[in-house]
Amino acid sequence: MRRARSGRGGGAIEGRTRDNDDDDDDDRRGYNYGMSDDDVDRETYRNLHDELDEYMSYMTVQRTSSSSSSSYSYSRGDRGVVVIREETARVYMTHARLFLGWIVDARGVLPPQPRSGAGGREGVDETSRSPSSSYSFSSPMKSNVVGSVRELVWANALRRTSSSLLSASQNDDGEDKMRYLKRSLSLCDIFPNPSAESASSVLQYLLWLRSERCISQNYEANILRGMIKLVKFRFADEITSSSPSSSPWTRPITNGAMTMAAPSSLDDLPIVIELRKLHREAGNRGKKAPRSSDEDKKWLDWSEYLKVIRLLKSDLTDMIEKCDEKTRLFQMMAINSDDGSVGRDEASDGGKKGRRRKPSSSTARSAAAKSLQVQRQEIATTYQQYLILSFFACIPDRQRTFRELEIGKNFFRVENSNGESIWIIKHTADDYKTGLTYGERPPLPLTVALTHEIDDFIDRWRPLLLRYPTPDDSRSVNGHGPPSSFLFLQPRTGNPLTANSVYQIVSRCCYKYKQKKTNPHLLRDMIVTHVRKNSDASEKELEALALFMGHSIQMQRDSYDRRTLDQKVSPAIKLIQDMNTFGEESGV
Repeated sequence: MRRARSGRGGGAIEGRTRDNDDDDDDDRRGYNYGMSDDDVDRETYRNLHDELDEYMSYMTVQRTSSSSSSSYSYSRGDRGVVVIREETARVYMTHARLFLGWIVDARGVLPPQPRSGAGGREGVDETSRSPSSSYSFSSPMKSNVVGSVRELVWANALRRTSSSLLSASQNDDGEDKMRYLKRSLSLCDIFPNPSAESASSVLQYLLWLRSERCISQNYEANILRGMIKLVKFRFADEITSSSPSSSPWTRPITNGAMTMAAPSSLDDLPIVIELRKLHREAGNRGKKAPRSSDEDKKWLDWSEYLKVIRLLKSDLTDMIEKCDEKTRLFQMMAINSDDGSVGRDEASDGGKKGRRRKPSSSTARSAAAKSLQVQRQEIATTYQQYLILSFFACIPDRQRTFRELEIGKNFFRVENSNGESIWIIKHTADDYKTGLTYGERPPLPLTVALTHEIDDFIDRWRPLLLRYPTPDDSRSVNGHGPPSSFLFLQPRTGNPLTANSVYQIVSRCCYKYKQKKTNPHLLRDMIVTHVRKNSDASEKELEALALFMGHSIQMQRDSYDRRTLDQKVSPAIKLIQDMNTFGEESGV
């Protein structure tokens, strides 16, 4: 890839304007500016999407050193042969799509920004010039404001494709050429060379995010990790050039004022060094910065979270009892409808035979059955919510663990050492985020108290969430097919839960009972903070907790412990006070 290609052949498509479905109000931070993976964007920015497809393969497909450069397989320093996990790669792809969408204003939603020093936000250098105002053809984006960084990107694309543009068909307004330019746009135009100056587009993007989206320092560090991956992908092929005379690294890269010797690895590229520097700075600021969001609106003490679970269980129990009573009434209705009688006297005269009532109409029975089915599905959904929140309490793991549970694959019913039946989660190194570091995990057991409830959910309620393949479904065989093996399912579709599904379940349940919009990852912080704040856990126990949660003891201290500074030093103050007893023993 990385050597830019011209746009593929085929007629130009008509320019289309898409509504921003995500922008339901005038909140300037609510619009979606990222590059989409739909057919429209894939045709409009064809070359960029092809490169993104290769980028995903670059990150996730194992390659031998002979198939390409050693830089194809990178995890640390690009000198190993380890690819990154697909889950992590998808996160980096999201960052890439957002960055590229911002560069080209793919959604046509970026608001005007004045230049720095002219009443605008400092560091965000924007101007009203579009590519068309600098060059001889008009642009469909002419109404949008394009920054100086974007101008440079389009200028690079124009220079690279100038010969092809001359031969391209052109309407009076030049739209064909602009469409061709968009289709030909490449990462080579965004990062034209490996100099530190080529990182300016990333820096301007970060400055814009700080101003417009108020991102946290930790999120900025995450973005930079993704940008480093993207830049390494851009230059991965070029670094393998064996001939110094033909290597792109010996060409002048800053107005002819400097040349660059061939680096020994991608980590030695000036642009990578610059981005790593920005990443370190963002990480250091993140350790000292206050939380960007108001955590008072999200934070629960661990005891409060456990109360949420108890309240949810109480509501679930009431729902099941009402449903069982309604089921009994419905069954009686069906029996009476079948025999046409109710066996009841018309009057309490003791001697007369009761008159027969008219049979219940099929419409009434159908309505009652439908109402009962809806009620059962609501119970199944609530039962699932209760179990998910309970699982988080037993195993404070990442939400991916629970949405990817599959019965018989990583979720098993076994007997513990006391002969009691329990459900356990079994993870190989490939099943969780830090598996490359910690390898296969020990079994993660759920409490014995949940065994009966899990059994009840699987046997009685989970079938209400299943959706069997239809004859037209690709999963079906002779019109039938196996249902999903995932434990938790989306109520409407029967598909596995998504990250957003789990987020909404936790957030909405906590808000319903405690008016706090707690999220799944915050639960991990809450349990660590609770243990460190309210228990006398030894260092060995804390280390065991870190291993159980799939991270290091250092990560536990730095990222998950949310105690205030006063709370952290309180044990030391008490220790000193206990040591210095200026009381009766000393005679003072």
